Amino acid sequence: MQPTHPVLQVEPTDHCNLACRMCAPHHEGWETVHGVPKGYLDPGLWERVVRGLAAEGQRFDHVIFQWLGDPSLHPALDRLVATAATGLAGRVGYLRVDTNGILLAGERMDRLVDAVAAPGGAGPPLLVVFTIDAHSPEVYAHVKGRDALPRVRRNVRRLLARRRATGARVNVQLQFVVQPGNAREVGPFLRYWQDLLSCQGGGGPDGDGPWHDEVLFKRLSVGGGAAGQAEADALYERALAGAGIEPGRQGPVTVHTWQARPWQRDDGHPEQARTACPGLWLTPVIRQDGHLLMCCADLHSELDLGSLQEHGFGALWHGPTATARRLAHLAGRFEGACAGCGGINWYALTPQMAEQARARGRALGL
Repeated sequence: MQPTHPVLQVEPTDHCNLACRMCAPHHEGWETVHGVPKGYLDPGLWERVVRGLAAEGQRFDHVIFQWLGDPSLHPALDRLVATAATGLAGRVGYLRVDTNGILLAGERMDRLVDAVAAPGGAGPPLLVVFTIDAHSPEVYAHVKGRDALPRVRRNVRRLLARRRATGARVNVQLQFVVQPGNAREVGPFLRYWQDLLSCQGGGGPDGDGPWHDEVLFKRLSVGGGAAGQAEADALYERALAGAGIEPGRQGPVTVHTWQARPWQRDDGHPEQARTACPGLWLTPVIRQDGHLLMCCADLHSELDLGSLQEHGFGALWHGPTATARRLAHLAGRFEGACAGCGGINWYALTPQMAEQARARGRALGL
């Protein structure tokens, strides 16, 4: 869905406890992910950033806690979420945590749910996305690099029990990235979670319950549209068609499928002209050390705008460096990290966004 405001991605850590085959940094064991030492977001810094965002009147479609690591490794994840829930209330549609779920056991899961269980439900709701990608333990270990599926399932059940006990506005998405090695399990994956949520969920068979739970089947993204992307797209389409999976409400869950190709250009559509990438307008990322980046596809931090320890979000996001990069895209110039990228295709660049960049460029004398 096209957001009306940017989607802010916050990286609690770039450490991970899995070695997923689809994730080069952790599968290949990179010493650094972004070209800077791995680390953890300072909760005090995040609190200052949130106060600054509120003072500037910034608004976001939603805030995602995750980037190139798993947020469950951050010992104060619940504090990071609670800070956003209180400090950005009324300024964000919802909060989201993307995690493999392995470490969110027992009291840690309870604290995460409780972080948004404000009296009267005044704060934004929370969506917890569990990236699972398998139905059987054997396939899970193959694609994720570790045998942890039973533990993940227990932790999902813990979340469901806790939200029922507290009434917290916490929704769940079970995510399956279709890739070589797991494609045959899309059907059993959907049936397992439909059965579980029929018993332990709360969305109601017709979507009339207090919670909204989802299963998402996602295309594998290959190197910004590099060699192998067309093959990955074809595998995705065959797998879903073979299992008869279609989007829509199905019992206790809403099934989402990824209709659009991940990238504007890929190895199956090399002749298609690139347009300005909406990522430069809609996907700000706060790295674990507090630096603000322009795009969630920029693994090596080439689109670094500067540190939020030294500058406000607005000064960086609407400043001369960011504006010049947007104007270059509008002129058909794709340089640096953008030169080898196909351009994200899950959002669209609107005429209003383009005109705002041009107006900002004129104001800055660019």
